[in-house]
Amino acid sequence: MRHGLSGIYYFIDKRGRSPVEEFLNIVTDKEKGKIFAYLVELQRQGHNLRRPMADYLGHGIYELRPKDNRIFYFFFLEDAAVLVHAIKKKTDKVPENDLCLCINRKAQVEKYKNIEKIAL
Repeated sequence: MRHGLSGIYYFIDKRGRSPVEEFLNIVTDKEKGKIFAYLVELQRQGHNLRRPMADYLGHGIYELRPKDNRIFYFFFLEDAAVLVHAIKKKTDKVPENDLCLCINRKAQVEKYKNIEKIAL
């Protein structure tokens, strides 16, 4: 049985922009390095990635947990992951509006397949 993913993708909004890619452009190089290390691990382990690196939030939404950053994703077409949202963590609990945004973007991807592959 294969454990890894065929690819990791950015969600693309109606304006053609990727909120997660834009988030990655504003974090420090050190934070970006840590996030990409987690993304490589997500691609390698897929559904098997667990705490402390990742966690399931509900509604099909997961989070990568590199330090104070949170990268939200869901599994798409069985062997791909789509990154839909990212935040700098300020509280213990993920804010409800951020989770709702993730759920909404997941529905958009499932309907329109508005994604772009990330080169890792």
